[in-house]
Amino acid sequence: MEAITPAQEMTRQMLQELGIPANRIGYRFLCAAIPCYAQDSAQSVTKELYPAIGKAFGYSNGCAVERAIRGVILDATEHNETDVWKQYFPRCRKAPSNSLFIATLAECLK
Repeated sequence: MEAITPAQEMTRQMLQELGIPANRIGYRFLCAAIPCYAQDSAQSVTKELYPAIGKAFGYSNGCAVERAIRGVILDATEHNETDVWKQYFPRCRKAPSNSLFIATLAECLK
């Protein structure tokens, strides 16, 4: 079993604060995507990050990754405290895009 890095632990804590359920595949994708994006924020989320995460989890492309992440973000914004969401996303009146979500939390890791 691999040791959890500080970036992975901080990512898990942020996702928990935001109410992202740990039992969803989108949560696991975000746990991998956010630290990866923090290391290289120049990469394209849709063309590089999603396919890389998909490949790591045994998917043939990044479509399932995008869809699963979108689903957990939408569910969490609809069912959780808005105060915490406003701390991370003060300008968003509705659910942030996947790219904004990943980039914002990745910035917190730096």
